[in-house]
Amino acid sequence: MNSVLPEQGRAPGAAALEIEGLSKTFPGGKGLRNVSLSIARGSVHALLGQNGCGKSTLIKILAGVYQPDPGSRARVAGRDIELGSAKQSREAGLRFIHQDLGLIPSLDVTDNLALGVGYSARGWLSDSTEHRKAQALLDRYGIDIDARERLDRLSAAQQSLVAIARALGDDDASGPRLIVLDEPTAALQSTEVELLFSLIEALKREGNSILYVTHRLDEVFAIGDRATVLRDGELIANREVAELDHDSLVHLIVGRAVEGIEPGSPHLDRPVVLEASDISGASVAHADITLHRGEIVGLAGLLGSGYEDLPFLLFGAIERESGRILLEGEPVEIRDPRDAIAAGIAFAPADRKRLSSIQGWSLRENITLPSLTSGTAGWLSERREDAEVVPWLELMRVSFSSRTLLSTLSGGNQQRVVLARWLRAKARVMLLQEPTNGVDSGAKHAIYVALREAAANGTTVLFSSSDAEELVAIADRVIVMNDGRIGAELAGPSLTIDNLLQATMVGANTGVPGA
Repeated sequence: MNSVLPEQGRAPGAAALEIEGLSKTFPGGKGLRNVSLSIARGSVHALLGQNGCGKSTLIKILAGVYQPDPGSRARVAGRDIELGSAKQSREAGLRFIHQDLGLIPSLDVTDNLALGVGYSARGWLSDSTEHRKAQALLDRYGIDIDARERLDRLSAAQQSLVAIARALGDDDASGPRLIVLDEPTAALQSTEVELLFSLIEALKREGNSILYVTHRLDEVFAIGDRATVLRDGELIANREVAELDHDSLVHLIVGRAVEGIEPGSPHLDRPVVLEASDISGASVAHADITLHRGEIVGLAGLLGSGYEDLPFLLFGAIERESGRILLEGEPVEIRDPRDAIAAGIAFAPADRKRLSSIQGWSLRENITLPSLTSGTAGWLSERREDAEVVPWLELMRVSFSSRTLLSTLSGGNQQRVVLARWLRAKARVMLLQEPTNGVDSGAKHAIYVALREAAANGTTVLFSSSDAEELVAIADRVIVMNDGRIGAELAGPSLTIDNLLQATMVGANTGVPGA
């Protein structure tokens, strides 16, 4: 690790990073407005705010992805740097671990540690030497991973730790570094969170500084020294964490006091379609869930809370460690997605291009993918297939020929094609993950209407979303997950944006060291 002693060009005792008057204008409005902050050397500085507040814009400017507006200034350890320059950012010691880790699954850990940094040798490469040095780096920080292991054989949490180790092992900087961690615990279990926190403490002791982006407020109080809150692109607060408590921090983030949660009123008068008990696996520690016919149930939570994995477990796309599923009172064995589809359960993951569709196929082919019924004697009739698909396209208001390639459609139209597929398959239960992710407001409205029509026709919908307004607008009730378990259920008068924010943030106060 680099020495903490002052080096040439670095002012003793200077802040790790100072930003003055940072602004960024996007078409239609400003992304950031005159933001100034100072990060002390050897500290953990939390950057907080709701989605769209400007956190990502600030980070991308620091990384050199975006150019700031004229007049924005920054200094690293007392030395001016050019904002928007990736080269100067790296030379100044800024390192970034994004939510997209930038790793290559088909390479081993050693090769991934060398990405963007290079190998230790400057001539012929020795596999054994590179593996040994990579293993020494992992061992130094207590990361129990074999440097020879292929990355795609590691868990999501382990992959996160590899990305962090890559930043820690980079000795190109001329002094202590500022490491930007963007939602680093989203995929980590509690024991791995402890490891990450111990890594952060070790980095602080060596003079490095951390800019820590998170929605988990308990983590701020566990390891944070100071907190900056952004709202709508503006600086709202720059405070010592010791001066804050949970309620005051929520107030700064949201802009108003958040009321407590009242008991919900689930729809108990409708027949139960799906009942899942003791579901566990991936980030879900334990979940019991009951879905009624024709209702729309929202699923909310912070990243890593389990809400993003529960639909995969119910669909058999992730192996369950435990759990039992009943459909209309009858037990069903769901070992993989084929079993789920046969039982009448459909699933549309958030990653449309990779997991929900085949981009190079036509609309017709994507819609009939789960079950081909058109044709005789084993021959597939395109004409009959077209005749069967067109009504579903019309129902979903997709005004394109069934032979159009899916890749040529907008995100909203692609999502409606995916919904048409499962409606055609007569799914009893539709599991949707971020159903309006990446679609415009007009397409969102059409999807909302389609889900309401599906529910009115008896289909049960369970959809996960990170958009509180969306959940309140369309869900009959919302299940909130915290730390792998069901933390709250909101319905009726208690289903408000304030209560959802309270449920997700207040509920995430367990299982984190120091909380």
